[in-house]
Amino acid sequence: MSKPPTVHDVARLSGVSTATVSRYFGGKADAIAPKTLERVKKAAETLGYTPSEIGRSLRLARSSVVVMMVPDATNHFTADVASSVENALKDVGLSMVLANSSEDAEQQDRHLADAQGLRARAIVLQGAIDTPRLREICARQQNVIFVNRRPGSGIIAPYVGVDNYAAGFAVGNYFSGRGYENCVAIHGPRSYSGSTERLEGFIAGLDKSLPVELIEANYTMESGYELGRELLTSSSVKRSIFCGNDMIAYGVHRAALELKLGIPDDVILMGFDDNRLNEWLAPWLSTVSVPAADFGPAIARLIAHPNHLTSSNHDILVPFKLKIRASA
Repeated sequence: MSKPPTVHDVARLSGVSTATVSRYFGGKADAIAPKTLERVKKAAETLGYTPSEIGRSLRLARSSVVVMMVPDATNHFTADVASSVENALKDVGLSMVLANSSEDAEQQDRHLADAQGLRARAIVLQGAIDTPRLREICARQQNVIFVNRRPGSGIIAPYVGVDNYAAGFAVGNYFSGRGYENCVAIHGPRSYSGSTERLEGFIAGLDKSLPVELIEANYTMESGYELGRELLTSSSVKRSIFCGNDMIAYGVHRAALELKLGIPDDVILMGFDDNRLNEWLAPWLSTVSVPAADFGPAIARLIAHPNHLTSSNHDILVPFKLKIRASA
């Protein structure tokens, strides 16, 4: 296997010094004579030379790379948010590296170390887990953005996401207004701020006379299915279920179908996110709609204006609305 071309190869082919080639790729082309510039450019194209981003990062103490971390790469909503971020970063001349933490603290910390090694321009954490390593980076670098899950107490960093409490409240208020009974919240892990905010908002929005059953789940279809089947076989009463995300709702829906229960005749069902699969596979699912496409431009603006990254109050809230369909 042949070695990739180097700056020395470009200099040799174009008949200039390596310093001249470095100036060209370092963005200082104005200091180079037009004929020399053309020779360097032609030599680089002939050789297929691409400058080392790592080497450039070491010289500049930062790179044009943004590391985006997601908690579950198989979740369609988180994937759509990541896609939105990547597209928006292209418009400001930046590239994105995607990393999957799999809701695992150790894996997240390994990716954080890699991001530091890359001299990442920014680290975007969609669904962060509060760890000592994360706190250390936030205190030292001030280039971390939290998405959908707010930073832990004492961490100063911007947040981009929905107002989870207000969204949960809207669902609870809707359930009360419709007179739904036997209310259940199959919510995400309480250790995650977004989960607790949605749950607290939902409870506050319900009529105070309505009891609510609380069930903690993972944000997966499998968790929704297992817990939904257990819940729906425990008694024959009609339940009104608010799920922490659409993935949980899909699992509950399958459990209901297997038990010969109708939606919404036997089970009221509400999700959260309104990911793109709903349009094609679950057009019946009522849910809290959060526009994934709004995240990218908001995050790109933050990165393009570094002074915003150090602001303790620079939260960007994306809109939400209830999408009422056949299931509720």
